[in-house]
Amino acid sequence: MVLPAHIRTIAWMLVSLLCLPGTSQAQEDGAFPQDCGLEPPDAVYVPLPGPRPHETRWLPSEPPLVRREARGGSVSALSGVPQTRIRTGALSGKTIYLSPGHGFFRSSPLGRWATQRGNTNDVVEDLISIETLNQYLLPMLTGAGATVIPVRESDLNPRMVILNNGGAGYSEEGAAELFSTSTLAGWGPPPVPMGNAVRPFELGGNRLMTAAPSATAHATWAPTIPADGAYHVYVSYTAHSARVPDAHYVVRHAGGESHFRVNQRRHGGTWVLLGRFYFRAGLHPESASVVALNDSTTSGNVSLDAVRFGGGSGIIGDGSFAPLSRPRFEECARYHTQFSGAPPSVFAPSGVNALSNERNDDVSSRPRFAAWLHEDGEDAVYVAWHTNASGLSTPDDRFRGTEAYVYGPNPVDGTLNFTGVPGSDVLARKLLEEMTQDIRNAIEPTWRVRSLRSANLGEVNPAHNPEMPSVLLEVAYHDHPADAVHLKRPEFRRVAARAMLQGLIKFFATRDSKTVDLPPEPPSALVARNAGSGQVEVKWAKPSTDTLDLGGHEATGYRVYQSADGLAWDDGTERDSTSFSVTLAPGTTRYFRVASLNAGGESFPSEVVGVRVPEAGRVPEVLVLNAFLRMDEELARRDDLSAYALASPWRHLLESMNDGSGLRRHGDAVAQHGVAFDGATSQALSEGLFTPVGYRVLDWFTGRGGAGGVGPGAAELDLMRTFVTGGGHLLLSGSHVASALSVGGTVEQAFLSEILQVSLGGAASALSVEGLPDGWLKELSGAVLDDGTLGAFPVGTTDVLTPLTGGTPVLGYTGTSQAAGVASAPGGQVLFLGMPFEGLVSPSRRAWLMGSFLSRTGVLATAPEPPAGDPPPPAPGPLNQWESETKADPPPPPPPPPPPYVVDRIPESYENAETGCGCRAGGGTVSIAWLLLLSTVQLRRTRRRSPVTER
Repeated sequence: MVLPAHIRTIAWMLVSLLCLPGTSQAQEDGAFPQDCGLEPPDAVYVPLPGPRPHETRWLPSEPPLVRREARGGSVSALSGVPQTRIRTGALSGKTIYLSPGHGFFRSSPLGRWATQRGNTNDVVEDLISIETLNQYLLPMLTGAGATVIPVRESDLNPRMVILNNGGAGYSEEGAAELFSTSTLAGWGPPPVPMGNAVRPFELGGNRLMTAAPSATAHATWAPTIPADGAYHVYVSYTAHSARVPDAHYVVRHAGGESHFRVNQRRHGGTWVLLGRFYFRAGLHPESASVVALNDSTTSGNVSLDAVRFGGGSGIIGDGSFAPLSRPRFEECARYHTQFSGAPPSVFAPSGVNALSNERNDDVSSRPRFAAWLHEDGEDAVYVAWHTNASGLSTPDDRFRGTEAYVYGPNPVDGTLNFTGVPGSDVLARKLLEEMTQDIRNAIEPTWRVRSLRSANLGEVNPAHNPEMPSVLLEVAYHDHPADAVHLKRPEFRRVAARAMLQGLIKFFATRDSKTVDLPPEPPSALVARNAGSGQVEVKWAKPSTDTLDLGGHEATGYRVYQSADGLAWDDGTERDSTSFSVTLAPGTTRYFRVASLNAGGESFPSEVVGVRVPEAGRVPEVLVLNAFLRMDEELARRDDLSAYALASPWRHLLESMNDGSGLRRHGDAVAQHGVAFDGATSQALSEGLFTPVGYRVLDWFTGRGGAGGVGPGAAELDLMRTFVTGGGHLLLSGSHVASALSVGGTVEQAFLSEILQVSLGGAASALSVEGLPDGWLKELSGAVLDDGTLGAFPVGTTDVLTPLTGGTPVLGYTGTSQAAGVASAPGGQVLFLGMPFEGLVSPSRRAWLMGSFLSRTGVLATAPEPPAGDPPPPAPGPLNQWESETKADPPPPPPPPPPPYVVDRIPESYENAETGCGCRAGGGTVSIAWLLLLSTVQLRRTRRRSPVTER
């Protein structure tokens, strides 16, 4: 039965009055969300902006927005060697609008920037959601072929460079008649700070380049990269029916070239993501630029607007609020949607000067941005990821687990009265089904997943987004200690994100009557070996599958990526077998990683392995073996956010935890001395892909593995023992090797005392090591260890080593009497480090330490020269940089502000960003008289066409 409107409003008022700190609602089957984000049924909202002028219906025959270039045929010299083929996946042709809710906003009551949720159990929902989606779900979705539109910034890099057409760093090459100036507005450099009403995509213009069957002209954006690192690359353009649907972009990066085709008839006037690439600091047009070519299969023109590198830091500021001095990905959607070109009716429906209501505007800006950017005929869904809170002062096990919400006019009362966009309930059930299976089978067998519910939540309200199925997932309760433990675990995040990916695939497959194809898992057992005469062979084991679809379907092919330094990667080479060979010149160092492929898409890449090819007549003498398998919450680092009343929550940034690339630091240190090496993961040994025979040195590293008493297994210890007693030389390093072995069984303790010839002397917190005066490493000084902020590898808590008979301390923790490295010779030479070798910040000191050990083993004839100081890194420029546009005509005036309206939101009279309590849209305490004013007829969106003429 559907209740009358005034009864529904009264019911909503009663629940809203309960949505206060310390209160909760519960029923027999579990909990309701404390911070409920309710909006009154029948409220009047600012009308949505309607379709954009260029918009026509997106036909099924149209290509996706962005796809990799299929190389072949006649191309210009600039196009270079073919890099990759188009990868189709289970989500090709689908668009996922992705919302990691909340984020920093300007809190008027607090007078400062604040997160919308507080620190609970070392979890801040605003941060954990964006970390999970940016690092797990978004790349999973793009790997499956989806176009992903996040409503918050997707790049974790706090540096940003924007180059505009006509400005510094921009150039055009080709006949002058092929270029002209568009009559439409484009991106222009905004003032900093950027005010509340500024629309950067109305501040400039854009150029046009006439298309041709083959490339006869091109435009280049060549930035000065502020610092080495990985940057997301975005392009912008003005969409129009006169544009080509296959605009050709080439990203020149440190790993080579990557080619893309972009449908410029769609999604103009915003930032469109091409991908993530590694760039080196400085101006290097040949390896750090974006080129647009004019070759196309259709007639028309290519829009040349701005190109963005990186995510940047906060630029929004008005009045007493300076820009947020944090990475932009931490800001809420309200500011990102403004930065991304949306009009005020999307990012500030309460008014551009209504700072007191920006928290509410953040809620509605997310779905409104999706509706504004979505075009007729575009096959899309909207998915929001949140974590929940009961608001109770003591934990209650009823308030745990996962739940999903679709729109309904009811309050959060545990019922389902679905009246949202058709298909939302079907999608939600599919996501819940996948969450249930995967979390229970992979994480916690008793994990609670509740039945589907509806509520008048702003994020799924069709008043804001009537155009696509919309679901809000509350993945777990961050204020329950047991759930918070899971939320801090990378494996839980990965499993939950993968369940969402697989749920989306199954939803579309069922709806479209297609076979379900799930992307595979990456290989974990991998080895790269020199096979003689410059030939390098890479082998890997086929990733396993299961009968529950936890890890995806079977791999049918692979893509092998190559890199000269383990940082900048090419676009890969496809193989249908589990091996790959390449011939390289003597002295070449090359790194490899492998991703699995099938009809569902592409997996994440594997760990990194590598080789250095020996000189003629030589053989590889070193085997570098990656045994760092650990990935858990203890690898995270704390972030001092006390300035925002958040204390120091844990941050889970994977590239500072374990990104699988540790082998490159060892390989580079070996290669610096002209010594050839092979590389492998420890799983390759257990899979029987190779045996460590014929090497003189085994460099075995465990990183920060070994926590909780888990160290090298008996089989691995037996292998190392046999290797050393047979005359081989061992460099073993890791933060917790001694800790793990000391609490192990007889085999473990015997290896510690007999081969390594040490005992555990405790834990160290020093972040610098030096050679001891009487040891053969005495010339090593000033060797700083990374604390997670210095660009090497964070060492965490390290082991103090106590030498036993036969062991000699050679490396100590600076300023202490504690040993960090002990040398012994129970057969061959052994150097045991109680900290990760790759945690040494200085590359020259890593190389010297490696060279000193290789000299002691006889691999090097002479000892290396004492380590010189590393050259200081170039001073990076400001976090946000852009070049001004130079053009003859002034930019068109910005559009007038939206017309006034009666009411858009509940006044925000209660707000507490520290506790995270209070309703998402509306605060908490409101008067019944005010609520009664909101019992009006809800406006429905009408779509009108406004043709635009442009040659």
